[in-house]
Amino acid sequence: MGLKIGKYIFDNVHGHIGITKTEERVIDSIIFQRLRNIRQTGCVDFVYPGAVHTRFSHCIGTMYLMGRFLSTVRKNGEQMAQDDDQVEVLRLAALLHDIGHYPLSHTTEQVVVRALDGPTHEMFGVTMIKRFLEEELSNYRVSEITDIIEKKKSSSMTMLLSSAFDVDKCDYLLRDSYYTGVSYGEIEVDRLIQTMYIEDGKMIFDKDETELERFLLGRYHMYRAVYHHKTVVGFEEMVKRAFEFLVKEGQLRSPKELIKDGTETEIYGYNDAMFYQKVLEYSEKGVDRNLKELCGNIIRRKPAAVAYMEPKPIAGSKMPVIEKRIASMESNDRERSKFAEECGIDPMWIFPTSLRRLSLVDEKSDIYIKKGDDIKSLRESDTLILKMIGSNAMHDVRLYTKPGHQKTVSKLLHKRDY
Repeated sequence: MGLKIGKYIFDNVHGHIGITKTEERVIDSIIFQRLRNIRQTGCVDFVYPGAVHTRFSHCIGTMYLMGRFLSTVRKNGEQMAQDDDQVEVLRLAALLHDIGHYPLSHTTEQVVVRALDGPTHEMFGVTMIKRFLEEELSNYRVSEITDIIEKKKSSSMTMLLSSAFDVDKCDYLLRDSYYTGVSYGEIEVDRLIQTMYIEDGKMIFDKDETELERFLLGRYHMYRAVYHHKTVVGFEEMVKRAFEFLVKEGQLRSPKELIKDGTETEIYGYNDAMFYQKVLEYSEKGVDRNLKELCGNIIRRKPAAVAYMEPKPIAGSKMPVIEKRIASMESNDRERSKFAEECGIDPMWIFPTSLRRLSLVDEKSDIYIKKGDDIKSLRESDTLILKMIGSNAMHDVRLYTKPGHQKTVSKLLHKRDY
């Protein structure tokens, strides 16, 4: 049998992508079209100018890879997806998995959840699917799709969308690599799919460790070179601070309110262009002097300056004293304000930042390797690269501040009596 393809979309990463009538209706909806105006990589284009690709193309690419995986990957010796409806539900879940992203994607989501008591992009997306896409998805039970996105049911099927190796990661590595021009993410998806199967809830790669290592190393280095680039992160911290205070001052609508009663057109307009327009307006007419200057620096591409940045391998649970102080400022506004006062600058300009811990192999990784009759967890691999650095992780706690003040801030941070 097979899905009935109605038309094709040309994607510069994957080539021609066939879509069904249901997928076409979803893609053409106002809610999905909004993703054309949400950058995939947040502030990365401040450093890599070509990185202006969007969640729109990423979601379509993820859907395409889901179809590829389902047609190839085997579960307990049999083809994973047994019928067309099952395939379509998983493709639709992949298509809609990022529909709830806020302006500049993950950059502002951290603020929404931590400082504004708002929903994650998954929760926001599920609400929009249930509220606005029932007609487009009328041939399927909406709950089947949203349960996969929310990870309510842990199964072999959901592993393909959310696990240590999944269609989402494969697409964003290929796509981000293509648009930034950084080659780390150029992975051989075909080879990885062909050597993978799922058994007893385990994702097993048969024989070919080399390509799997390339995937893991590629993801690791994309974080180091692109997502965690010091200037990218400097802009992200400024954007997060601007977003938080523009919401608190009533210049931007709160996502918490938007999820309750926002209309389709209001949600469509809640995008990158809207955010940058508000930043521009505040940089010209804003009341708060520091927020006004911060917005002006974003518009004029003046990144926050690095006062402290020394990424280190994690040795047990011990964290250097200085980094503990930075982490405490990140979670406690009083600590941040107190330190800013000692530095003689406004708290608006102190950006304590704890980046995600980087490791080749996750502690809870569900990836396994088969050699002969032996099946081992990736963490137990005796391959040289994985054995040397696979179980180690890198933590990266930084402190950014107002341009021109980094030496003063750094000096006080190191001299302070802890």
